[in-house]
Amino acid sequence: MIRKSVLSTALFVSVFAFAFYLKEHPSLQKRIYSPEEIHVKITGPVKNPGIYTMESGATGKDLIERAGGLLPHVYVSLEENSLEQLLVDGQAIDLGKR
Repeated sequence: MIRKSVLSTALFVSVFAFAFYLKEHPSLQKRIYSPEEIHVKITGPVKNPGIYTMESGATGKDLIERAGGLLPHVYVSLEENSLEQLLVDGQAIDLGKR
C-alpha cells in the first residue's frame, strides 16, 4: 500500500514539474502543442523535391518521408543529427545532387 502511495506521489510531482517547465519555456511548449503549419523546401535525391506544408514539430526525416523517400541507390545518413532536429518555417534542406 505504501509503495502505491509513493508511486502516485512521484507521478504527480513529475507531471507538475513538467507542466512548470513548459510554462517557463514557451518556445518548447509551442513546438509540442502548436497546431501551426510550416513551409519547408527539400531538394536533392528524393522522389518528389519541392516545398511542403508540414505540422510544427516535424523533423527532416518526416520531410524526406513526405517527399516520397529517397531515390533508389542513394545513401543519405538518416541518423545525422541535422535530420533529427525540428524544422522551422522557411527552412530548406538540400541532400545533395540528384
